[in-house]
Amino acid sequence: MPSKLGIHGIMPGETPGMIQQLRARGARMTTVKAVVTMGWLKDIKALDPNIITVGRYMHGTDKSVNVEGPELYGNLRESAGKVMNSLLPRWEAHRGYVDYWEIINEQDPPGVDGHQRLAEFMMHCMDIADEEGYKLALFSYSLGVPEWEEMEAIVESGAFGKAKTGGHALSLHEYAYPMNRWYGEALPGRPVYPDRGPLACRYRWLYEDFLIPRNEVIPLFLTEVNIAKELPEVTANEWITQMKWYDTELRKDYYVVGAHLFTLGSAGSWEEFEFGRFIPNLVNYMVTVRDEQDPEWQDTPTPPAPPTSAPPTPTPPTPTPPAPPTPAPPTPAPPTPTPPAPPTVEKKPLEPRVIYSRHYLLLPQNATWSWIAACRRYWETFKVTIGFSADDAAYGPGLEERAVTVVNPSQWSDNLRAFFDQFYPGVRYDPIEATTPQQLESLLNSRVSRGQRFG
Repeated sequence: MPSKLGIHGIMPGETPGMIQQLRARGARMTTVKAVVTMGWLKDIKALDPNIITVGRYMHGTDKSVNVEGPELYGNLRESAGKVMNSLLPRWEAHRGYVDYWEIINEQDPPGVDGHQRLAEFMMHCMDIADEEGYKLALFSYSLGVPEWEEMEAIVESGAFGKAKTGGHALSLHEYAYPMNRWYGEALPGRPVYPDRGPLACRYRWLYEDFLIPRNEVIPLFLTEVNIAKELPEVTANEWITQMKWYDTELRKDYYVVGAHLFTLGSAGSWEEFEFGRFIPNLVNYMVTVRDEQDPEWQDTPTPPAPPTSAPPTPTPPTPTPPAPPTPAPPTPAPPTPTPPAPPTVEKKPLEPRVIYSRHYLLLPQNATWSWIAACRRYWETFKVTIGFSADDAAYGPGLEERAVTVVNPSQWSDNLRAFFDQFYPGVRYDPIEATTPQQLESLLNSRVSRGQRFG
């Protein structure tokens, strides 16, 4: 199996180019995650259909619903319904190329009871997702969460058994500096294991102590990973050395699908975590492990490795006897989570809440941050939407106006004007050609000076 290191991004940034570099050298990327903007994942799937994609919206269609931090009091079924009903309309347009959807983000409800309620909330979300044909990446806990007793509570709720039946996955975040900080140390009240830690590979407590013995293993995505230090202060050699160590650990665990490195294509939101300057080091490393053989997927439970010191007074729970294992096929291979099935009922396009106009500034797929920065004054003046997806740029049933300013249409493989006319008729098409970011900035600033959005 190849490296399990993947990409987290708001915009595609350097991700498509990195995938192409890997393919040219006989390697590949396992997984990519998008936040806020989703259309570019369609282009990622076009480059490699086997890349497993994860998406997360920070806001749904109902602004009164906090989808990242849902209500965990009162009627949890109603709370899950509010969150899912706010997200489902946003997911619909991307059904064909987003494999898993995260819902919430880095919640740590107080105490065991809080995590039990979070697990119940997740089960209600799974009911809705199952009915609508979506796969979820559940929980999305931050680094250092949950504690061992809280893990026990969410497992006992039945959430993982339900997730396994429905084909859902688990999402966790892990950061540390260095990545092996406190590695080999115990969680409070637990025995010491040499291959687990309270930060990196914390997930092994959950899988080895609970999910494997119960035969409730589901795929795991580490949907945010990086060193817990601002990257401008780190050398390329130090960063890639730590990523190699972490990837080596991930590839020991058959249930880990991959880790999304935070972040590329952040659109300026998390500049201190942009690792674009490390891409050559990352690509070179991923090529070196392209032919590595990793553990095969297995459903049969195995006991955890013995601790290196005697456990404290608390004793581990007695695992529930697992279901009889299914005989493995002759040539087993790690399963690739499959994309959700297409809907069986045709749905009408979602109408906008209010009628409005949209102006989208469409950049080429290979545009780097310098091209985005060149648009700053134009964006500040006209508040256009900046992105990389031709579909996102032109889609919008019920809008008063759909205008697309296309930067360097000659760099697209298709004739964009013909593409819009065929699939999104009625779009105002505004091409602009620039050979450098500096030239683009000059052309856009000229429009600003004239008070004209279009050329």
